[in-house]
Amino acid sequence: MKIRFSQYSLWLSLLGIVIGVGQYFTPIYSSNILYIGIVLYLIGFSFGIIAFGKQEKGLMKYFSLISFVVIPIFIMAGVLFFAMNFGDK
Repeated sequence: MKIRFSQYSLWLSLLGIVIGVGQYFTPIYSSNILYIGIVLYLIGFSFGIIAFGKQEKGLMKYFSLISFVVIPIFIMAGVLFFAMNFGDK
């Protein structure tokens, strides 16, 4: 059985993102659950790098690599919009 790192990368990255974002929409907040989501996302990102290095076919390997850039942009935009709400009125 051939290991497809791109599939593991996609699913672990998605799971990490869902757990991380889900912490902000649920009334139960636990930093341990957030850390688990971050670790799962980073493992998925590592598998994406391995899949890219092994030159696996398909586009799934690019998801975690692209999301590693897109997620910080969303965080910075969210902080910017949050800061804009405290401007002079």
